[in-house]
Amino acid sequence: MAVGRGWGWGPKMRVGFGSSLIWISLLGAIEAMDILTTHLGRAAGAVESMPISAAVMAEGGMGLFIVVKLALVVAGAIAVLLALLWVRNDRPGAGWVYAFTISSIRVTTVALAIVALHNAVLLQTLSGSA
Repeated sequence: MAVGRGWGWGPKMRVGFGSSLIWISLLGAIEAMDILTTHLGRAAGAVESMPISAAVMAEGGMGLFIVVKLALVVAGAIAVLLALLWVRNDRPGAGWVYAFTISSIRVTTVALAIVALHNAVLLQTLSGSA
């Protein structure tokens, strides 16, 4: 049985679902990279420059930091999937909600990729192998 058959999922919904999964997966991977670079940076003596991240780590260490990052990815995934469900059910304005939600995920993913890359460059500088 084809994916979505009997669920009212047309070709556009399948594409929306597929691209949404890709963006959520990318967000999860970038968050994992941010966790890794933050951990390695702290081990090398770097100080966290993001005030909220620093406060989370001061309160609960890397464990709480990981939980918060994971919760953010899960919350984003739920928001996107709910928006897709609303589109499928033809709710008024659902297309706009989905477009806003997936755009927010995309912008966040790209911004975090830049931050993770910056962290990696800083780690290389800290290790002295520039």
